[in-house]
Amino acid sequence: MSTPKDLKFYDSLKLRKTRAESGLFLAEGWRVVEDGLRSGCPCEAVFVREGFFGRHEETDALLSVANTVILGDKDFMKLSDTEAPQGLIGVFQSGGLLGHEPESGCLPALFDVADPRNLGGIVRSADWFGFTELLLGESCVDPFNGKAVRSSMGAVFRTRFIICEYLEERLAALKSRYRLVVADLDGRDYREFSRDPDSIFVFSNEARGPSEAILALADDIATIPGSGRGESLSVAVAAAVMMASLA
Repeated sequence: MSTPKDLKFYDSLKLRKTRAESGLFLAEGWRVVEDGLRSGCPCEAVFVREGFFGRHEETDALLSVANTVILGDKDFMKLSDTEAPQGLIGVFQSGGLLGHEPESGCLPALFDVADPRNLGGIVRSADWFGFTELLLGESCVDPFNGKAVRSSMGAVFRTRFIICEYLEERLAALKSRYRLVVADLDGRDYREFSRDPDSIFVFSNEARGPSEAILALADDIATIPGSGRGESLSVAVAAAVMMASLA
């Protein structure tokens, strides 16, 4: 049984600092928690809203072997980060989802992606198209941010995140192993590129684009041609389009 002090701590996992210090993060939502439990990612607890049990037989079976804590509406709403909670909030360990060096032959890298929904959408698309690792720069939002986790629709549990203190320095060091392709507005048609076994594709904040230092490191620039009047695609859409082509 969780005490008010416990719930206060778990609520503080909405803060990036607490997540980093504790190695724990919150995953909210029926399907997301299900994916987390099925993935084998260590789960510290699952908070279940009173009245949830009995609606989904498969979910009940998964919860029966987890450390479940039933909360009344008032306490559950305090812990929830959504307007219409689905009744499940899991507390998972992030350590097994983090890496230090890339192991994949081809992987996406993200620079300055600050919107958690964009990041979660990219994680979901990467999972769909078979990219199992993501290289994240220091200015990116935390992949274990609640909105990012929900937007990933469970793909966060099937992804290995390599978080860099200085992305530009890491990319420079990785050029001995990988060809670096940067997505930007002024480059070659993305359909000319293939999923080479040793390539990193860099996607950046759509408003600011890649830094000059990253552009200077690029072996090639990839562009998605457009015929409309919009300034650009969102980074989540651009990454999905390019990853689909590479897949």
